[in-house]
Amino acid sequence: MTCMGGFSFQGSYGRRVRSSASSTPTTLADSSLRLASPVGATQDDEHNVWIADAGHNRLVVVDEAMDRLLATVGGAGTEPGSFNLPLRVAHHPTESAVFVADTGNGRIQRLEYAYDEDGESPRITDASVFAAGAAFHPNGIALYEYWDGLRVIVADEFYHEGEDLRGRVVVFDADGTERQSFQALGEENPTPLYWPQGLDVDDEGRIYVANTGYGVLHDGLGGPAKLATVVRCTRTGEPAPFEGRSDEVLAELPMPRDVAVVGSGRDAQLFVPDAATGRIHVYTSVGIADGVVPESDDDLQAHAALEDGIGLPHDGHDGHDGHGGEWHENRPGQDRFRGPVAIRGVDGRTVEDSDADDPTLPVLVSEGLAQRVGAYAVDIHRESARGLDAVGAPRDGPDEFAVPTGSELVPSDDTGGPLAGSALVADGANGRLQRLALDADLEPAGSASSDSLAPIDLSATRFPFGVAYLPAGAAGGRLFVTDYTERYREEDDGGQVHVYAVGAGGESGADAGAVDCSLVHSFAPWGLGEDEVKLPRGVAVDPLGDQRARVYVTDSFTGRLCVWEYDWVRDVAEPVGDRGGFGHFDGAFWNPSDVAVGERGVYVADENNHRIQRWDGEDWHAVGTPGYGDGHEFLLPISVEMYDGYLFVLDLVTRAIEVFEEDASAPGGLRPVDSMRSFGGDATAGDLWLPYLLSVGDVSPDDGLDVVVPDSTLHAAQRYTWDGAE
Repeated sequence: MTCMGGFSFQGSYGRRVRSSASSTPTTLADSSLRLASPVGATQDDEHNVWIADAGHNRLVVVDEAMDRLLATVGGAGTEPGSFNLPLRVAHHPTESAVFVADTGNGRIQRLEYAYDEDGESPRITDASVFAAGAAFHPNGIALYEYWDGLRVIVADEFYHEGEDLRGRVVVFDADGTERQSFQALGEENPTPLYWPQGLDVDDEGRIYVANTGYGVLHDGLGGPAKLATVVRCTRTGEPAPFEGRSDEVLAELPMPRDVAVVGSGRDAQLFVPDAATGRIHVYTSVGIADGVVPESDDDLQAHAALEDGIGLPHDGHDGHDGHGGEWHENRPGQDRFRGPVAIRGVDGRTVEDSDADDPTLPVLVSEGLAQRVGAYAVDIHRESARGLDAVGAPRDGPDEFAVPTGSELVPSDDTGGPLAGSALVADGANGRLQRLALDADLEPAGSASSDSLAPIDLSATRFPFGVAYLPAGAAGGRLFVTDYTERYREEDDGGQVHVYAVGAGGESGADAGAVDCSLVHSFAPWGLGEDEVKLPRGVAVDPLGDQRARVYVTDSFTGRLCVWEYDWVRDVAEPVGDRGGFGHFDGAFWNPSDVAVGERGVYVADENNHRIQRWDGEDWHAVGTPGYGDGHEFLLPISVEMYDGYLFVLDLVTRAIEVFEEDASAPGGLRPVDSMRSFGGDATAGDLWLPYLLSVGDVSPDDGLDVVVPDSTLHAAQRYTWDGAE
């Protein structure tokens, strides 16, 4: 982690696992194994499954049936055999060795292993590392034995050369010597690679790459290309067009995070998980679409948002309890995977009623929102998936987060009511808030005590995202929470922005000191029209006097900033109108994610346009260009927060918090003041991997301003202080 300027790390909230291999092997039920953003998975020669448990900086090994925990490998660190965000893992084709994309440490690790005398638990016998230079962020990894030797093929996600924002694919030999790298496919009309992630190789040595950043960085007519791609090439970067097609593009999807080749030759099936829509797309070996799981008639070029669909695949028979627990017979499933980020074929599984003409194939799917790796039987023609087994216990304890999203700091004076002097974090996948006691001692430094978190129930909210608190005087405080789910339910007719009255719990007993949130109103119903939203994220509240307030909500699905006036005495919201729509010109947005109110106007994080936009009451003013710099350069700015004339911007790709002062004479009206970058997978060191909506305020007794950042991959709320304003 790198801290700059006036930022200091104060602590990390949220329980993390502390496990060792000494307790294995054991049954998964006895281990209560929790995963934190598992991504890559592979099998060894015994068909045991190795999982890259990224948020815990370790590998987890389970048996073929996913019934027993066989080993845990590694932990946070820089020495060989330790990790910082291990995202992907691949097995050697002929030897007992796994290769790990150790992303935060900027290297590839080769881990040789052997099984113990009982043949149950693998143990690491040797660890070696190699890299492609200092600016190396490996994500996807695949191995293939070519005619001239083994090649380790790696997607170098955030590689760039100056203002050239293209990533690259790097090809190493077995000893870690770099043999080839390329940033685009072909020389004439090249297809650029942007943020390449998962990749795989077919039995002819052709490489398939999830070109995840193509949709937001490749300029087309009038702006970015909008959709990402999956492409095929040779190991030298030459395009490998599909038979009967004119190019090397397999698919265009909102957010393909991986690609897997299952089978061989013309019988091979190509699987692509789309994290944005919660679906897995299946193609034949010649690139013809062969199915989508689950089936949907939605237009995939609709404006999908980051980590959209919540839910499991629906097969009408088997299902899951929805919280990472046991599989149950005759429980209806839901209609989507929960943030599928990686996929691989799985050996050693037999699937009933499967043949070449009507294939049902077993696959391993890593689900980012569900925090599990599951084995599924995917019926391509029925376009459904049946859950077989899963790894990953729920993260729903009182001191745990499961996909934390938004946050809010409540003033420490009388206006904060029973929430005074605390921070609130939306515990998304648990459907609740967590209250952080900011005045609690953090001993040892970097880890919060379990009693520093207190869950707050939200009766009407399924997936809380944005949070805003309104001190409402004698009427009592009002808490505004956006519900980030696009799946319509009749009971949601009232709306997807929920307003809770904040009151104190009991004065004695178990409820002493507790906070009660009672639903008083819901507005912004599900839909595409004015006064309607589908995927609301950030929310900001601007008081207008003694009774009313202006409420701003960013709807990432429709590309709009929606506005209401709220009467907190009558608890009624009246629509004022919306702004924007999808586009790239000033006043239009591409996946707007957050909103803040300043002295000079309303600021919107225009995420996929890589800029901030300000509404001054009459006109829109845009500031920012794509880039890795510390000034007015952004790459997916995901959050904005205003405090005392300073605008804080959280940038997703660079994991940076940028601070600007409102200044009419500065470019775009924003003068850069300070910056902090914090990239990595160690929550106790203040690292960030997938942060969402930050909050800023003067709440704790510490010097400077408090800055709270939820991280949905590390399942923690990070707290920093900033003294740059002093």
